[in-house]
Amino acid sequence: MMADLRHTRAVIVVFAMHGCGPCEEYLPRFTKHVERLKRLQYPFVIMRPGGQLEPGQIPVMIYNAAAEDTELQTLADRLGINATPTTALLTRRDTIKLEGALDDAQIDQLLYAATQAR
Repeated sequence: MMADLRHTRAVIVVFAMHGCGPCEEYLPRFTKHVERLKRLQYPFVIMRPGGQLEPGQIPVMIYNAAAEDTELQTLADRLGINATPTTALLTRRDTIKLEGALDDAQIDQLLYAATQAR
């Protein structure tokens, strides 16, 4: 079951798959960027199943695109996920979807965009 995100200004969702070479290279690097910004007091939280959000936090959700989860597959279909890894920034106004393993500058740009969401 996905977290209740109705009161969140921005959500970052990463779709990846086990055994996907680019995914296995990308996920640890992406997570490292998120953790670095958390140490600098940015409000990112990597969501775990059943996790709770505090006001103002920006959830980062990493999903297995091959999971047999109807709710997750509905989200993937709605976002048009066709490749792994795919990273999406969802805000109240816009959705930015980037396919493939992002480079370090792209990761930082996406994370900073999440902090600016209104």
